[in-house]
Amino acid sequence: MRINFEEVAEKSLSGIYIHDEKFRISYVNEMVVRATKYSKDELIGMSVLNLAHDDDVRVLIDSTKRALSGEEVFYETRYVRKDGKVRWAWGFARPIEVNGKKYVLGNWIDITRVKDLEQKLRESEEFYRTLIEDSLTPVYIIQGGKMVYVNRAFEEFTGYTKDEVVGRSPFFIIHPEDREGVYAKYIERESGKRDVDVYSWRIITKRGEVRWLTARPSRITYKGRPAVAATVVDTTSIHELNERLRMREDYLRLLNKILRHDIANALVLVRAVLEEREDELSNKALARVDHIVKLIREVAGLESALEELRPTKMDELVREVAENFGVEFEGEEVTVMANESLRTIAFNLIQNAIQHSGGEVRVEVKKDGRWGVLRVADTGKGIPDHIKQRIFEEGFTTGGTGIGLFIVKKLTDILGGAISVYDNEPSGTIFEVRFKAV
Repeated sequence: MRINFEEVAEKSLSGIYIHDEKFRISYVNEMVVRATKYSKDELIGMSVLNLAHDDDVRVLIDSTKRALSGEEVFYETRYVRKDGKVRWAWGFARPIEVNGKKYVLGNWIDITRVKDLEQKLRESEEFYRTLIEDSLTPVYIIQGGKMVYVNRAFEEFTGYTKDEVVGRSPFFIIHPEDREGVYAKYIERESGKRDVDVYSWRIITKRGEVRWLTARPSRITYKGRPAVAATVVDTTSIHELNERLRMREDYLRLLNKILRHDIANALVLVRAVLEEREDELSNKALARVDHIVKLIREVAGLESALEELRPTKMDELVREVAENFGVEFEGEEVTVMANESLRTIAFNLIQNAIQHSGGEVRVEVKKDGRWGVLRVADTGKGIPDHIKQRIFEEGFTTGGTGIGLFIVKKLTDILGGAISVYDNEPSGTIFEVRFKAV
């Protein structure tokens, strides 16, 4: 059976959005359109920060940074609709990669009604009971280690009736592997050590299904005694999606390792055999093997870009690459936020200059304000303006593979840097890459 995931996303009861590292929205589903009152055309290209309440912009920025660093992030925030009304939402965010570029994939659940219910619970338990009984959001109250109230939505979610739940410990429906952790949080909350928090765990329904839920328990007074009340969101589909994405990432990493190790090692043996032969066909095959090994090295550089950014001594790393090529290097001490993939960037830029310029190549590293700058300059014939606009496109080539500069651009984007190309004087080309200095 083939599943149209775009159609599924459009019919989702939770909002789904995708934005890039600069917070520009590139996709929203129908639920986000309905929630914000903006049209899809108005939302695409808009900064997601423009939707945030002024007091919650920092929450969205911090959540995005954490997601792009590899975390699966939960956050609670207010957003402002097109008509100016302020609403509450839960957000779930994680990083994804599309064509070598990092994005944030998020799920958005409007919890304004839930927030209203919580406020009314503090004001009047009786009034709250009336409201939550008909709520579509599952709600429960625990007191003295036993369930004392659940609403109809909770019954539908778990499959258990009120009579089967009230008076019993809630841990009978919690997945055995999650009971200890949930119990520890419950004790902290009931004793007052923790007030409000959000966390997830698994339950086993009466039908035997394992479901994920995210709850927001808070300490209340119920019938004159301390208790814990919580609203629940079924997040099973979100966890299943995250697991599928994780498995896909693991699969791609495995393919990359096979490419880098098994195939590369086999090519070493093939190369050794070809070197023993002197005929023209063997020489052509040997050149092709070297070309494939180079491609494998370049693709491997993409995986290193997924590593966590850390302070990296740009001058030392680039100096090593330049000396291996035997080109002139000049540099001052500069530390930037990057990782080992900076070596791949320098390697490709220097190799490109040597192979295609036909002139002298000079490499420079310097600090320019808040930036660390890598410049690779040559004195060749230069690059026409109409080609400059396309040299970083995937597959574009003027005689090479069309992948080296494409990989340089993607790695630079992943590391949060910027790359530009311009004419050298009196002739030649300069490639300049900038990363944030520390």
